[in-house]
Amino acid sequence: MNSPYYKRFKVTQRYVSGTHDGLDLVGLDSKDIHSTVNGKVLYAGWENINNSRQGFGKYVKIQKDNSDMVFYYAHLSDIYVKKGDRVRITQVIGKEGSTGYSTGSHCHYCCRKNGVRGNDLDISKISGIPNKLGIYDDGYREGNDGYLENSSYKGNSIVDALKQIGVDSSFSNRKKIASRNNISNYTGTATQNTKLLNLLKKGKLIK
Repeated sequence: MNSPYYKRFKVTQRYVSGTHDGLDLVGLDSKDIHSTVNGKVLYAGWENINNSRQGFGKYVKIQKDNSDMVFYYAHLSDIYVKKGDRVRITQVIGKEGSTGYSTGSHCHYCCRKNGVRGNDLDISKISGIPNKLGIYDDGYREGNDGYLENSSYKGNSIVDALKQIGVDSSFSNRKKIASRNNISNYTGTATQNTKLLNLLKKGKLIK
């Protein structure tokens, strides 16, 4: 699962193609909004500077690297990036709010092909966030102590577990992570990968 929040969040409105082009999310443990992709900021600001109640209000849109997918984070109270900035997955780009056409604090999270209104993509399938009202936890933790955690991952693949939290899962990066975690001569064996995965699930994997 790759959500704009760390820790727990709530889905308050579902994605319905042609009717509601994204998911409405409310942060429960934090109101920080994080980029869910590596890419370039195409816009960051008011939808209409002269009308704070119009549409998305304050929002950020980011084009994912090497794709036609443009991600939107709307109704923000604060924005921490600007047009042209390069951003990475997990970078804080703003703060949840209730600007624009909004009845309460939340983040409208959606994705449009080529950034064209009406060309919405199923953000639930893209992000892994269930298209169902309820409280969820993406399992991602990145604290000041320099550790990574993905306690919600139920599989057996360190590659997939790292991908879920937006961490480079290439062999070269896994080798670097392994070295930092006292796993010498990393070659990607099942034993080495299991050790990395167990550390990640326990929140003890040094990033």
